[in-house]
Amino acid sequence: MLTVDYEKCTGCGACVQRCPKRCISWTEREFGFRYPQIDKDACVNCGLCEKVCPIDKELEVSAEQKAYAAVHKDDEVLAKSTSGGAFTAIADAIFAQGGIVYGVAMLDGMQVKHIRTSGKDDFEGLRSSKYLQSDTGTTYQMVEQDLKQGKTVLYSGTPCQIDGLKNFLGKDYENLYTADIVCHGVGSQAYFDKYMDFARERYGKIKALRFRSKEYAGWSCVGVVVVDTSDCLKKIPYRDFDNYYYSYFLSGDIYRKSCYTCKYANTKRVGDFSLGDYWGVEKLHLTLNTQEGCSLLLVNSDKGHRMLEKIHSLILQETSIESAIKQNDQLKAPSKLPASRKDRILEYEGMTGIQIQKAYLKNYKKRYLKGRLKSMIPYKVKLIIRGGGTEVGETTFVHFSDEYRRDIVCAAA
Repeated sequence: MLTVDYEKCTGCGACVQRCPKRCISWTEREFGFRYPQIDKDACVNCGLCEKVCPIDKELEVSAEQKAYAAVHKDDEVLAKSTSGGAFTAIADAIFAQGGIVYGVAMLDGMQVKHIRTSGKDDFEGLRSSKYLQSDTGTTYQMVEQDLKQGKTVLYSGTPCQIDGLKNFLGKDYENLYTADIVCHGVGSQAYFDKYMDFARERYGKIKALRFRSKEYAGWSCVGVVVVDTSDCLKKIPYRDFDNYYYSYFLSGDIYRKSCYTCKYANTKRVGDFSLGDYWGVEKLHLTLNTQEGCSLLLVNSDKGHRMLEKIHSLILQETSIESAIKQNDQLKAPSKLPASRKDRILEYEGMTGIQIQKAYLKNYKKRYLKGRLKSMIPYKVKLIIRGGGTEVGETTFVHFSDEYRRDIVCAAA
């Protein structure tokens, strides 16, 4: 019988989905993170839950790893992507083969879950970052069924979710491709729900929320709340310092306990591809335009290298692995456990979302004011400060049209 290690359990869901007796359910602990709970009376001690648990298994490297700066050729795709659009390019290659793509979507009620998509029409929701742990649901079971039917499958998620899927399957499938994200850590759905109570109080009826959007400040950490008013949809930008959830997430205060000892926070990756922002790419003075977003694309397997040869929608420039990890700390080591995390737990257990926001503004005035001042610096000036200039090689930056640059937008609802 599986013994749950609450310090290490990533909540991937492999044990829950593999149990033949369905005697493993979820229970909430600190911050509302979910952990498996076994019904001992129903358990038949088959050992499958222990077999599929990835926690203590060694990671293997199967091929020469290569790093790329990647930018999608389509401006519209680039505008809608969090970074450079590499995930969309890989997904399109899978769809072109009649394949299936699994990824994370924010559904009605702001619930973040893994879903199955079979074409571009239902793929849109998988784009953009969601800074909380997704519910894998029964998607491992669905992937297994798709693979056995001979379908080509792409599954994207955090490294622990990818490792959970592979251990759940128990064998390699040539028609399975995986993409792990370069992950800081995850927040919980329950903690995010409490934040959404505050957000609805502040903004009204929220139609959608994007943690990062390029509509207002280009490739940055500016998000958008889409509010449904009586006669229009209004887009309201917000920055990381505007609300406690985003601020505490970026400072590492609210991650799952296992994130602080994450065994995947290095260059030994579990996915065929690893995806992230190529922060600091402007300092490399590459010949591709990166101002409107650039993906860090690590190719980690022979299968991944072969798939990349079939993708023609990306502008790629190979870089060193050292350059790739320089600005991505999560390719070096896990996020550090901050002492302030204890305060966040007490707030979560004893305060409403509105009360937490008020406490955040009171306790972090300096952080808030510093963020406000930094937000006033034009993006081109920031590039110069970072050492990137406003040009890269012989390529002058091309900006998106005003269609993607609006301060407040009302459109017919």
